[in-house]
Amino acid sequence: MKKLICIFLLGLVVCAGCSVRHGDFTVLSNKLIRMSDFEVAKADRAKGIEGEDVQHIIFLFPVGSAPTLEGALDDALERGGGDLMTDAVASTYWFWIPYIYGQAAWKVKGDVVKTRMK
Repeated sequence: MKKLICIFLLGLVVCAGCSVRHGDFTVLSNKLIRMSDFEVAKADRAKGIEGEDVQHIIFLFPVGSAPTLEGALDDALERGGGDLMTDAVASTYWFWIPYIYGQAAWKVKGDVVKTRMK
């Protein structure tokens, strides 16, 4: 029984992960926006939209390109159907189970606003 507990605890120590909050943003966008005739405070918004840009790590090999804030922001804007985020929180996280699987990612969460009328 003691061996099983030691193996379990060792497994927990070996499996590593981390999360870092990079900042809170009042307004966040990577699109060209004309704000002269638009009031963000009065706009309709999709609340609590999350976007992620994830890179998977299989065995020791990263699959795909490195995750970016821009990729996570594009994902959130697409999900929310807008071109601007308000009250956004940007963070990164990663975890890795040695020689099996891991992930590295950027995540952004906030309210999405559509400023362009099409």
